[in-house]
Amino acid sequence: MEYIIGKSRKQQGKQAVLEATAGMKQPKLILFFSEADNFPLYTLEMKEQFPESIIIGSTTFVGLCKEGAYKDTLLVLGIEAGIECYGDVLEEVDKYPLKYIDRVQNCVNQFKNTDNTICFEVSSALISSEELILSTLNSVLTDKGIPLFGGSAGDRGNAEKTMISFNGKLLEKACAFVILKNLGGAIKLYRENIYRPTKHHFTATKVDIRNRTVYEYDYEPAAKVMAKALNTDISNLPLFLDSYPLGRLIGSDMYITANQGVTEQNGMAYHARVYNNSHMVLLEPDDYREVLRRTREQVMKEVPKPSLTIMVHCLARSILFEKDGYLDVFAKEMGSSLGNYVGFAGYGEQLNQQHFNQTMVLAVFE
Repeated sequence: MEYIIGKSRKQQGKQAVLEATAGMKQPKLILFFSEADNFPLYTLEMKEQFPESIIIGSTTFVGLCKEGAYKDTLLVLGIEAGIECYGDVLEEVDKYPLKYIDRVQNCVNQFKNTDNTICFEVSSALISSEELILSTLNSVLTDKGIPLFGGSAGDRGNAEKTMISFNGKLLEKACAFVILKNLGGAIKLYRENIYRPTKHHFTATKVDIRNRTVYEYDYEPAAKVMAKALNTDISNLPLFLDSYPLGRLIGSDMYITANQGVTEQNGMAYHARVYNNSHMVLLEPDDYREVLRRTREQVMKEVPKPSLTIMVHCLARSILFEKDGYLDVFAKEMGSSLGNYVGFAGYGEQLNQQHFNQTMVLAVFE
């Protein structure tokens, strides 16, 4: 695979794009990540400079690569050769993404075969649309055996402004996706949790699925059940919510569901859907440095010489690492194992059929 990963340093606007894309000639695919302030200009300049490329952009809390963690910086991946790819957009994703399913099918139909093929997507955040997006994409991808990974856009951590773009156009309530085939080998997917289950298990018995709210666990007010498990009262419950998310159990798999807050009726609002009769478990922080060490070890064992890795990293994890003074160290340690990679941090992560939070997803290309 032939590619360049570039970043702006102190430049902004057009100069930042020129700096971050230095050496790129005719990329088949460009992924770029930046803060919100300059994102609209980056979107236009990127398209003007590379009119024939598929270009997908997302705002992010931080850009990640093997050199470190970079905030208020334009980070760009341009893949020149070694892939075949086709991309498009789902619109109206908060209501009717299925109207645009032909766009997914048209991309898939252009491949002679879908071996070593994957779908990467970025979506508008904070509109509770991820599950609708996944069901739409997977209605085509699953039949073809194409895995999916991606993330929701990010910002500075203030939940105010996130944006995505596709081929020079800013998008609202949308999902930009690219289906890409690795011509040089397989693509391995990894999902990492840095929280571990406690003894506290619940069953969701009264749920507002669309609004991601659980009103009752085991027929008791959800906030009351959570407070009891955490040995506190409902008034102090918000102090625990960032550090003690829930895990949604599906068979032997566990997907993290981040707390959003306590509702007026002592329900619990979340950043991912919880379904009626979902089996949930209260989580607690694990030793994340040890978890990361094991993840790096596993990737190095299974893909000793990766050509490229794309990382989707949760905004909440990034904030936690930053508070601990570990974020830049984390980025460099991942580079020592994964080699060249590019990553962004947003409000949710997606893998195949599932949307979840507070997780890291890796797509490692052989």
